[in-house]
Amino acid sequence: MIRKRLLLFLKFILFIIITFASIRATNEMLKPKYYFNKTWSPTNTYLNFYKLKRDSVDVLFFGSSHAVCAFNPQVLYDNFGITSYNMGCEQQSLLVTYYWLKEALKYQSPKAVVLETYTFHKYRDAYVYSELNCSEASVRKPMDNMRLSPLKWEAACAIEKIDPSQDALSYIFPNIRYHTRWNNLTEDDYTEGPMVGHDGVKGHTVLGGSDPDAIDTVIKDSEAEDAYPEEMVLIADEYLEKISGLCKENGIELIYVNIPYGETVGRYKSTKDYAEKHDIPYYDFNEEKLYKEIQYKVSENQYDHPNYLGAEKLTMYMGRLLSGKYGIKGRQDSSFDKSREFFERRVENIRLESTTDINEYFGMLKKERYSIFLFFPRKISSSVDERMMAALYSLGIKTDLRLAGDTSHYFAVIDEGNITERLTDEDINYSGSVRNGLTVYNFIADTSKMISKAHTYSITIGGTNYDIKKSGLSIIVYDKELKKVADTINFSLSDEGIAAERF
Repeated sequence: MIRKRLLLFLKFILFIIITFASIRATNEMLKPKYYFNKTWSPTNTYLNFYKLKRDSVDVLFFGSSHAVCAFNPQVLYDNFGITSYNMGCEQQSLLVTYYWLKEALKYQSPKAVVLETYTFHKYRDAYVYSELNCSEASVRKPMDNMRLSPLKWEAACAIEKIDPSQDALSYIFPNIRYHTRWNNLTEDDYTEGPMVGHDGVKGHTVLGGSDPDAIDTVIKDSEAEDAYPEEMVLIADEYLEKISGLCKENGIELIYVNIPYGETVGRYKSTKDYAEKHDIPYYDFNEEKLYKEIQYKVSENQYDHPNYLGAEKLTMYMGRLLSGKYGIKGRQDSSFDKSREFFERRVENIRLESTTDINEYFGMLKKERYSIFLFFPRKISSSVDERMMAALYSLGIKTDLRLAGDTSHYFAVIDEGNITERLTDEDINYSGSVRNGLTVYNFIADTSKMISKAHTYSITIGGTNYDIKKSGLSIIVYDKELKKVADTINFSLSDEGIAAERF
């Protein structure tokens, strides 16, 4: 009888274990993933945080997407040896900042916390979804990736209290919120291990782009003197006090910082007044003096979301400040070797997107992570001269396209040193794949319709279609590491030489 009861009890325990394991697996599968192959990657940011060695980080950055792209831990480490991690995310509510700081302190003992101040005030009216001062999605992206613990439940209850439209229990059991995602699962939902294992740049997002017509907007001391302070969000007092208290309890230097974004004088005034009242150092790069000191130029470095060059200027200033005034010393950390490699690859992609010289461009393509798709849909021989053919030969192309007829179509795929080429007068409908069959491509040249304007020339890669409207050589560069297209460009002959245009 005892043996039967014991066996029954063991079966019950096994049933409970299997049930909870199944629920956990379902929850992990259904929650949305935002990895490094997207512009903002909070899944990588927060799951990779847990992979850090304990007490290996001396500086933590918090704040909105402004902070995510403004402070680069790789630049900080390479120039000052300071170990840091960027824990910002899109529209980061001050509530999220507080609870993730509290979570971070379970694993790290930072000497400084740098808090970007954009979310102290309301977004534009269209962005204010609740008193949390952000959208539900912007709360869930970081909170869904926090480990299950009493702290996470405390945070979930605080979220529901401020925004009753949200269910605290759904932060513990995400399937309550995401049960309809079964119909929208993608490859990323099944590959968390490799995607998280990839790491990234310590929470930082590397951006490119520039705006030559942008005009510098700074705040002068004379403007701020008599300015009326703009009111902060309702939760600011409560959660800024909690963040400050947490830092004081743990002997952490709390620093406020704001990046260039054309800030209003009213916002600047209220933040500065608050920082002075609570004896918190505040560095606002919208101030004319600081803006000029770091030689920031909005036309080159971007407002709101600095490109990697703007991020370098901001991070270098913070590095001098942290190592000098706050005495944070450098140390060795081999994990930055991996993040440096990824950072350099992201910069390579950004430079690729801005290069127009065909020889320089083709030289940048010779990387194993790129799959290259080339398409000449029509009038090939009249679109190729000796210079363009030499550039094509440099990629390994064998076919002399100067000999092609005007009714011919040509395409090629270059992938890991293997080249597939087709030159034909017939219409094309050719499919293949890269990434071991995971990304399918298809070339189409359909001239069956009598009207030439109705002819179809296109490349489809990974389900995304690219219509080829222009004559000349069209190139699509697919980055297998990011699992997305890195650039699209057309090279055509002109009186001045070979002209380049993105499409």
